[in-house]
This record gives sequence, structure tokens and C-alpha cells, in this order.
Amino acid sequence: MFGVRGHSTGIPQNSRLSWMLLPTNKTGKGDSKSSSSSISSNDTTDMLTKAGYIHQSSAGIFTLMPMAQRVVDKIERIVDEEMGRVGGQKLAMPTLLTQSSWLKTGRWESTGEELFSLTDRRGSTLILGPTHEEEITELVRSTVTSHRRYPLRLYQTTRKFRDETRPRAGLLRGREFIMKDMYSFDVTKEKAIETFWTLEAAYRKFFDRIGVPYVVADADSGNIGGTLSKEFHFVNGSGEDTLLECTNCGYTANEERAQGVPTSKQPLADVYCVMVQNAAKETLSARAVVVPKDHKPSMLKISKEILTGPKQSLVLASIGSGINGVGEALDVAAKWQGSLRNPLLLDRSVTLVDSCLRDPGAQTQCAMHDAELQHRGLDETASWGDWHVAQSGDACSRCRSGVLQAQRSIEVGHIFYLGDKYSRAMELSVLYENKQTSVQMGCYGIGISRILQAVAECCQTGKRGLRWPLSIAPYAAAVLPLVGADRVSEVYALLSEIGVGGYRPFSDNIAVDDRDHLRPGFRLNDVELLGFPVTVVLGKRFSTAEEVEVQLRIPHLRLATVELVDGIRVSGDDHDCRAYVKLDKLSAFLTTVLQSLADSLAVPVPK
Repeated sequence: MFGVRGHSTGIPQNSRLSWMLLPTNKTGKGDSKSSSSSISSNDTTDMLTKAGYIHQSSAGIFTLMPMAQRVVDKIERIVDEEMGRVGGQKLAMPTLLTQSSWLKTGRWESTGEELFSLTDRRGSTLILGPTHEEEITELVRSTVTSHRRYPLRLYQTTRKFRDETRPRAGLLRGREFIMKDMYSFDVTKEKAIETFWTLEAAYRKFFDRIGVPYVVADADSGNIGGTLSKEFHFVNGSGEDTLLECTNCGYTANEERAQGVPTSKQPLADVYCVMVQNAAKETLSARAVVVPKDHKPSMLKISKEILTGPKQSLVLASIGSGINGVGEALDVAAKWQGSLRNPLLLDRSVTLVDSCLRDPGAQTQCAMHDAELQHRGLDETASWGDWHVAQSGDACSRCRSGVLQAQRSIEVGHIFYLGDKYSRAMELSVLYENKQTSVQMGCYGIGISRILQAVAECCQTGKRGLRWPLSIAPYAAAVLPLVGADRVSEVYALLSEIGVGGYRPFSDNIAVDDRDHLRPGFRLNDVELLGFPVTVVLGKRFSTAEEVEVQLRIPHLRLATVELVDGIRVSGDDHDCRAYVKLDKLSAFLTTVLQSLADSLAVPVPK
């Protein structure tokens, strides 16, 4: 058979599937199988493996095959463009890091066993970098001496390493991963906070261009440190994170950070003890904590109050449940603790409910968080705070009118205002306004390889294959010539010229399935499995009527918006849409589809 290879004029070699390492197969070999019939991270890992995007090398470590690398390249291109717009300078720091800087900041002990470390032939300890705060701080300290050189916004995209106890979910929880991390340096706290919000806006633009719905949530800074932190999430039922969002004001926070007010009208409380234990499980100290009934104490929030040293941990145990009112809860805590000299932790929500019930006339004050009402009649040694884990159904602590609702999500980005945590520890300071002051820092991460799998997970329908947004698809379009091999160059050139508002999504972005040695059914299944947004099939109707079959697998493309386009009927389901289009109408048809997509997303077509 005289196939496409004999008619390849104008088609780049790297656009032809016959030249590509593309080991598609019928059964995926992801890191585990899902026991659920719904879409899960394991299902998506299997799908990516089956489609030849990834190949597992060992537990938590994957090779990105050529198709996946094209997706990653496009994500990185968008990163570079958006970071460039806010003054980001790209560099490349080493993967092997020295131990000394990590000892200075205390993270050698606090990070613990997640660090990959090794010893070289000289006996020096080195780290496979999981993050680069210490390295970039030392770089700036040794090269920047004047306040006139600030602000600085430095970033890299590189591989990171983390010794996960249980690698899982493919690229979402691996031991080796690709990240973009930016680090900002400013001379004052005010300027550093301005930088934080500038980068927050840049992140929103980045995720707008990815084309998958996302939410921004208040978050904890964790081991990175800092006092201001935001996470970017794709909402998806298989995600490991839980977000709580207010139905009224839109307040959104990670479950571990969220603040909610229990809606129970009963002054019931649960009492726990929080123990500091060493590696030998010996208890070094203990404090009681009182929280609203049916709400767990937040170990994250408590860890900000009860600090632990190296190789120490917090351990929780229940000592009383369903106790009637603050007074009785105090008695239980005092009895267990022996005395209240070691201050107990008392949740404000328990105090609010109890005080309001004992003094109905104070309801309005109670709702307004009147501080004096909160403290009425309580022992002065108690530490008041938000010590419980908020949950779905709690009242919003911000507006007091809405209710918090839970949704599962996948974290794909995280930004932090660090303050002087690293600069102070590593003696990065600058003379500014006649005063030597520590430089203020921020860090801003995007999980590049994580986005690859998260997008695949959010956009697939659990049916016949993957689906990619136009902005990051390995190829925006594919041409599948079951007949008419001599016309492929013509179709390729036609697609290349299609555009909306000066943007031509298919230019240099078209795959041609020239594997004419394979059965037509195999090739049709393959192109669906790979998830190209647009596929143009040259089949029997092309031979007889010059009609091509157009298959649309574009996430968020609403069928109703393109049901009739220039008299062409489009039919389909939530996975794909299909239409038969005369070749001379193909350009007009796809132009209308692209504009419909931009309108339905209410954002510009990706650039």
C-alpha cells in the first residue's frame, strides 16, 4: 500500500506517529489497581500507561514518554511566559545540595526521613534536593551586596526528590517529580507582601491558561515556613486534599487550616490530652485540649502552640466525650492533669456556645465574637484558640451567614510569604535606610508533572480515553488517513492556518497517524485513547463526497454551543462530539468551535 510516507511533503518528521516511541497497549500497568468503579488516581495512572504517556521504572519513579514530554514542555512554556511577565529570571540550581545549609535552618532534623541523602567518597553528606530555599538564599547572600539589586524574583524548573513512605497515585505522589519553584527577595515586609499578591495574580493567569477549573484556598505553610500561604487546587473527587468552601462569602481553605464554627445548640465538649513523646514513645509533657463535641482536635493548629524538638512528635488520646458545658470540661481536664498550672487549650467555639446558652440575652454579642463574653467565668490559665478541625456543615467563621461545604481536590500549586525565616538563619541581610535588616523572602511552587496527571484525571470521563485542553495537549489536532493518503498534506496545511483572534492553535501542533501497516480499528482506538482535542478522519465518505469526520474531545466544550454550525450537525456525549464536514467547510467549522470554546470558558483562547 502506498501510504502517507510516500506523500509526506510539508509534514515534519516529528509530527508522524510512525517515528514516535508510542507503546500503547490494551491493559495499563500503573502502580496499583483501583477497587472502585469510579475514576481514581490509579485509573488515570493506568490510562496514562496504556496510552504510552508514562512508563513506571520503579515504585514512585516514572519515565515520561515523548507524548508526556510534549505536555510538560507546553506547561513549562506557559510558566516561563507568565513568570517572565512579573520579572522572573530563570536559572538552574544543583540537584545535589550540601547538608550544612539545612543544618543552619533546622530543616535537616524537621524534614526527617523524607530526605534522600548520600555520602560521597570524601565522607561528605549530600542531599537530593526536595526544595531549594537554602540553596537560593546562600546564592543571593554571596552575590548580592546592595539594596539597589532588590527586588529579585528567581525561578527554576527542575526535578525534585522525596523519599515517600508509600508512593502512590502515579505522578501525584512520586519519589521523583518536576517542579517550578520561584523565590522572591525584597528589602521590606511591605514590598514582600506586594510581591506575594503579584505572584498570586500571576498564578491565576497561569491556571486560567491551563484551562481546567481551579480554586484558591488558604493553606498552612508546613515545613516550608512562613505566615501567609495559598494553595491552588483542581477540584476532583479522587484528590487527597479536602477543601471547605463557604456557601455565602466564598471563603475557601484547606481542611487542615479552615476555621469553622460548630452549629450545635448544645454546650457539649470533648476533652483530649496531647502528649509530646520522643522516639522511644516516652511522654515528655502533656496538656489537655477541649474542643466542640464531634470535632477532632487539629494537630496542625496545636503544633503551632506546642512546639516539638528533633525526633519528637505529638500524640493524641481521648479522656472525655460529650461533656456538658465548659465548667464540667474544665473539671475533667483538671482531674486528669492534676492541676491547671500547665495551661489547657480551650477552643473558642466551645466557649461561645456555652456562654450564649447560659446568657440568652447575650446572643447578639456572642455572634459578634465579643471577647469579654468568650472569657466570662473561665479560668485565666486557659489558652483560647481555634483548636478543632473544621468540617462540612459548620458555620463560616468569616461571614457567620454561610455554611462550609467540603469538596475533594488535587493540589497543583502553593505560594508562601516566608518573611525572614531563611534569611535570618543564613545571615542574608542588607543595609537599607541606615539599618541592617534581614531580607524578606517568598517562595512559589507549581507541580509540573503533577499537573500532567491532575489534568488527565480531571478531564477524562472514565470512558474510552484521555482528553486534553488545547493549551497543553501533546498535539492540538491529529489527522487519521484511512484513505486519501495523497491528500494528507493538504489537510495538514489547512488545519495549520485555522485561527481565532490571531491565535493558531494547530500550527506546528498536528500529529499525523501514518502507521498504515496497522488495522484501521486499532488506529481509531489509539487516537481516541491518546486524547487529542481534534481528530480529522479521512474515511469512506472522504473518497465519495470529500467529507471528513471531525472528532472533538475538548474538555468543557458544551454540545449545545455547537449543535448546529453552518448547517453541520454535531452529535455526541460528554466524552466527545462528532460531525461530518466537507473539506472546504472544515476551516469555518473549527473556527466556530474554537470561538464557542472561548465563550463557554469565559476566558481568552489560550495563547
